[in-house]
Amino acid sequence: MILQKRIIMRDQIIEVSSRYPAFAQVGTAVETIAPASYPGAAFWLRVYEPLSDWKAPLPNSRMICPWGIAAELDDAGTPPARKQNILEALKCGLKTMRQYELPSSRIMFAEDNTTRSISVWVD
Repeated sequence: MILQKRIIMRDQIIEVSSRYPAFAQVGTAVETIAPASYPGAAFWLRVYEPLSDWKAPLPNSRMICPWGIAAELDDAGTPPARKQNILEALKCGLKTMRQYELPSSRIMFAEDNTTRSISVWVD
């Protein structure tokens, strides 16, 4: 009878290895963080409202519609440096909205007349 108990216990032993990562005591938890993806203009059109009548916050700049710059982002003729500037501005506006819990109507985009760089402003 003792022999039967040993056989049963031996059959219940499980080798702890990478095949059984369910053991929290032995395995190390690995956090996988998926990078944020911004698929294109359609994503930004849902985030921002179209431009209303705003005054330019800076001299020598003009207000630009976020829908216009999102469309420019998808345009094949837009140079890569310009696309990078547009994407950074859109992401900065989204980050500002999330950080300060602002509605999208408070975010403004201004383009410098000489450098054509886009800056983000809060109304």
